[in-house]
Amino acid sequence: MRIRRLLPALLVTAATSPGCLSPALAAPATTDGARQLEQGYADYLTRAVVDKGVVSVTPDGDDYVVAWDLEKGIVLLGADPGALKAARFSYRLTPTGDGAWRLAADGFPTLSIDAPTDAGRMTGTFELRGFGLQGAYDPAQTDFLRAKLGVDVAQAKFKVVDAQQTADTDAAETGISGETRAKSAADGAGVDVASVHSIASLTETIVGAAADGSSPTALTYSIGGGVGEATLTGLRAKEIAECWKYVVAHGDEAPIPHEFDDKLRAALPLWTNLKVAGKLSDIVMKAPFGEAKAKSVAETIGLSGLTAPATAEFGVQVDGVTIDSSQAPPWAAKLTPASLNFDLKFSGGGFDRAAQIALDDPSFAASGDLSPEAQDKIDAALFGGDPKLTLAPGRLSTPTLDLTYEGEASAVAGDPRGRLVVSADGLDKTLALMQEIAGADPEAEAAMLSLTYAKGLAKPGPDGRLIWTIEFAGGDVTVNGSPLPMEK
Repeated sequence: MRIRRLLPALLVTAATSPGCLSPALAAPATTDGARQLEQGYADYLTRAVVDKGVVSVTPDGDDYVVAWDLEKGIVLLGADPGALKAARFSYRLTPTGDGAWRLAADGFPTLSIDAPTDAGRMTGTFELRGFGLQGAYDPAQTDFLRAKLGVDVAQAKFKVVDAQQTADTDAAETGISGETRAKSAADGAGVDVASVHSIASLTETIVGAAADGSSPTALTYSIGGGVGEATLTGLRAKEIAECWKYVVAHGDEAPIPHEFDDKLRAALPLWTNLKVAGKLSDIVMKAPFGEAKAKSVAETIGLSGLTAPATAEFGVQVDGVTIDSSQAPPWAAKLTPASLNFDLKFSGGGFDRAAQIALDDPSFAASGDLSPEAQDKIDAALFGGDPKLTLAPGRLSTPTLDLTYEGEASAVAGDPRGRLVVSADGLDKTLALMQEIAGADPEAEAAMLSLTYAKGLAKPGPDGRLIWTIEFAGGDVTVNGSPLPMEK
């Protein structure tokens, strides 16, 4: 899902990139101007995209019409001829003075696919109805890049056939919208990119049938709506573009010329901070076993560039989960997680140093593989950067049990240590339930014994909750101050 959300922003950014639109052309459009624009695409995608007719630019009044032959494009990428059938995708570029441009597209061609897979063949169609793309690039503006994308319906129908089974997929996504903006970073190093996007609904049905003639099975899921946003600050777009252009122009040279190292170093730390957040609502999945629902699922991802210190974050929130299955035993619903809140953060130094060590390694420059000496230096730099994991206060709830947790772990001078605090409410109810089902399920009996042992290690806390404070250091683990037996 995240990749599909990011593709429109990447499409807009690529189509209106300063490299492709750099010529300061004025209306009316000219043949010479069209050739300059084609060269801009060739610089980033190799000259073959122009020579093979994948992309072409033609003047039309005040506009330049950019057309992409998608059929020739996938052949250039190594696909079989005929694997894709589609009309050309085109958009209009209009110079608006002083290096500024406007982009507009009001349609996207239907794609028909007929291609081999590892074990069989895939056929199908993909179409975007009500497609509209509007963009503007103006280097004189604070927000020098602005673009909006809208799609009424995205429809995909695919069939995959192999010797074992056939799978039919029918998916529709409605009310797709997105907006992307880019501006110069506050410190003048790189650019800041922000994107927001949403969907009104999504439904997908997969019907699978085995080759032995058994009855087909169907899986259907739907989403009542979704929103998301992404921000990327300090992106070294110009420097990364120069690296890419250099690879396109010199990719066949071995070893890689030293001047590429200088370009790559200039692109570090690649970006300052990346943040992606999204939320899906009213999720329903129907399968032969029954129906599962979730009121909402939210996800957060954060990632710094190769900075000092570097940071990373992953968080997920799930609320209102229910499962209704005639095939499940009556007690299963009482053990099903109803909600989850989990957020894990990492921080540590040495990533900037590790990147420099790799670039200084002759083996890495020649083949892309690190030498053992460089790998040892990188390990020392990373572990010497005092890496730290932080588990933010979170919660996991089922109808019978409520767990909360938080903690942290670090490695100072290579010595791992940490602390985790867990509290629980409803453990007695869960033990009673496990006792009820233990006779029919050996795994439940083992779980009951583990929970009983854990209860014996707990301390009473506020509101009758049980608390476990787990600490580890130097290979030893304690629970509420009592050593935990460990195999040596």
